[in-house]
Amino acid sequence: MAVLLGSNSKVFDPMRAAGIEVRTFRAYRDQYNFIPTVWPAKESVPDARVTLSIRPVPDDLLAGRLDEQLRSFIATAPPGVKLSAWHEASNLEGYPDYVTDSSMSAVHEYMQGLCRGSNVRYGSIICAVPSETKTWMGTSLDWYGLDIYDFGEGQFRDWHGGISKKKLFDRLEDMRQTCRELTGRDAPEIDICETNDPRAGHRGEWFALLAEWLAGNGGGRLQTFWNPSGSLSGPWLPDDEETIGALRSLASG
Repeated sequence: MAVLLGSNSKVFDPMRAAGIEVRTFRAYRDQYNFIPTVWPAKESVPDARVTLSIRPVPDDLLAGRLDEQLRSFIATAPPGVKLSAWHEASNLEGYPDYVTDSSMSAVHEYMQGLCRGSNVRYGSIICAVPSETKTWMGTSLDWYGLDIYDFGEGQFRDWHGGISKKKLFDRLEDMRQTCRELTGRDAPEIDICETNDPRAGHRGEWFALLAEWLAGNGGGRLQTFWNPSGSLSGPWLPDDEETIGALRSLASG
């Protein structure tokens, strides 16, 4: 299976303008209990595949109060869409107190049931050490997502500040083993749903290593993330030819 390269929604078209063949994008609907009626799509690439995050309030979801909206939304899904609830639930600052590992386990099970038999594949997304976050991730989901960055703490760097392939791959292997335990499958489906390196000079290598691991473990989606005010990502740089060249190569590989 080939790796699908993409980005967060806002940077999808700028990446295409740079000659990068992006085919997937990440979208967010962060208002609590907001259920869209239309799936996010890209006019420039109608068959681009979206990974959408929403935030259904657990008590309302589990009581069935969102069923009608969710079933209608799910029924309109085109092929290839992926859905997740409460991304990075274990660590994202600002979430309400009712977002706990037990409530998320119930949310994931309920959402998986609603999506079963449809075009929608449901999964959870974390941004933490997977083996230490297992109770947040849900069991037997269609797919699992990891948001991962070259964090400033340096856990994926070698002694002189470069990227350590071993340290990065150890984290990805931890993800795979955790997902194996959660699904009982030898080859669970894993996506990278947000990623970047705040150091522009290391971005090409960072993205290439993630693509290498994904390609060697069944494919998946590699969705880069760009935020002008984000300390882990930074803005999209249309004149960064080194990074753009690396992404062009990955997209055509």
